[in-house]
Amino acid sequence: MNDEILVVDNVKKHFPVTQGIVLKKQVGAVKAVDGVSFTVRRGETLGVVGESGCGKSTMARCIMRLLDPTDGRIVFDGRDISRLSRAQMRPIRRDMMMIFQDPYASLNPRKRVGFIVGEALEVHKMGTEAEVKRRVQELLEVVGLNPEHYNRFPHEFSGGQRQRIGIARALAVNPKLIVCDEPVSALDVSVQAQILNLLKDLQSDFGLTYIFIAHDLNVVRYISDRVMVMYLGKMAEFADSKELYASPKHPYTGALLSAVPIPNPKLGRARHQIVLEGDVPNPINPPSGCVFHPRCPRFKEGVCDVDDPPAFSFGGSHQAKCYYPLERWPMTVEEIERRPAERLEQAVAALPH
Repeated sequence: MNDEILVVDNVKKHFPVTQGIVLKKQVGAVKAVDGVSFTVRRGETLGVVGESGCGKSTMARCIMRLLDPTDGRIVFDGRDISRLSRAQMRPIRRDMMMIFQDPYASLNPRKRVGFIVGEALEVHKMGTEAEVKRRVQELLEVVGLNPEHYNRFPHEFSGGQRQRIGIARALAVNPKLIVCDEPVSALDVSVQAQILNLLKDLQSDFGLTYIFIAHDLNVVRYISDRVMVMYLGKMAEFADSKELYASPKHPYTGALLSAVPIPNPKLGRARHQIVLEGDVPNPINPPSGCVFHPRCPRFKEGVCDVDDPPAFSFGGSHQAKCYYPLERWPMTVEEIERRPAERLEQAVAALPH
């Protein structure tokens, strides 16, 4: 059996920019996703990180075919779905579900919880009315809610409970792949931990595969097997989770990791934080060469601004699109804290300033 459940090959999504009220002549395009390639293995969690506007959510919607890709191929479970019609996609949709970012906006306030969770079962004709109700009540119990909440409306629940309803809805038709689009970013930290643990338990129990999109690097580190870093619609780096956090190669990844809080004031003050200058370039007119070069501290004129770097391999599945990768990443907090207490000062002094 093929180990890869999803293959994304050079996918692009460009939104046209038009001029004029009647003719609507196209004068440009917003390159939201611009040539992204990666694979997802069965049963794993692929984390996707990057700042706002880098194309994470657009890419997720292209995978789910909520948006039609401009170019490239999306192969799900051995079948190319990138050009299928809505009717052809319908039987495939039960194998691909999505958990949305905002638990307040993603649930219809006029519908009861039973209808929201069971709608996919009715659409795909998976059981009688009594069987659907029984299945919905089982799902509510699986995600930590009371089966008696079947007849309640979304406004009667807290944010964390609403997200649990969204998870139950995604699980209803036994999907193979679930795309989680920042499912915990709108929740309190304590509730985030509950939802993350729930997602991990469900993955273990049902053999689920996740694409987990988030801003919080600590969240991604906790839940992901592999991580892809995106910048301005392109992949910057791709690696196993432990490898990426221990030895990032792309300067953008290094800058993101340098901003992650350390639960040790002495180490936090001593650590060198990489501050990126300027703003994210306009996706309508991205820079030539490497799209990160206007903000990159390792920029070399005549190289980085000429050609878009290919994905260089750093062993295993570790890839980074950079001509001048980071040679050595500063010592990790785990390595420092494993040392004897009397050598802590020496370790702090060894951090770059």
